[in-house]
Amino acid sequence: MNWLQKNGRGLLVCLALAVPSWIIGKRFPVIGGAVIAILLGMGIGMVWSDKGQAAAGIRFTSKMVLQFAVVLLGFGMNLGVVVKTGSQSLPIIVCTIGTALLLAWLLCRLLRIPGNTAILVGVGSSICGGSAIAATAPVIGADDDEVAQAISVIFFFNVLAAISSRCSAAPSVSTRQAARVSVCSPEPPLTTLRR
Repeated sequence: MNWLQKNGRGLLVCLALAVPSWIIGKRFPVIGGAVIAILLGMGIGMVWSDKGQAAAGIRFTSKMVLQFAVVLLGFGMNLGVVVKTGSQSLPIIVCTIGTALLLAWLLCRLLRIPGNTAILVGVGSSICGGSAIAATAPVIGADDDEVAQAISVIFFFNVLAAISSRCSAAPSVSTRQAARVSVCSPEPPLTTLRR
């Protein structure tokens, strides 16, 4: 009961942001629920600086619930397909992740970005967006601000990529198109709907 009293208000705040964000994200798949939630959270965070009794639950949600969600994503994967695809594309995966981490390190030095933020942006860019950031943050000891900055950067670039993909699609492909920004979902980032 003590745990619920400590974290309950923050959990309710996060739930109150998550449900409408998910609903709006379903309505506007080019943006997605995660981006809506981040924007709402940033907006609320600007005017609500003293979280008070909600702080513990918000912190629990941003760490434990997010990490648990990453584990649940793994249950949706077929291990045989992962092994087959992984063995065929391992060189591409290693090069992509290596290049992204190297670029993140170079930009970190050039732009004087904190090291943890650069690492999180590098893994988020090359591996799996917000899920990779959530999994990497506790390993490198990143604080909440570094995680928030990295996730914001990744989702911002995801939205830009989805919009640019939608705008650059050939008009003859279909009459209706919808782009989905996904965080490790099996669907491709751009899905074309035909009438």
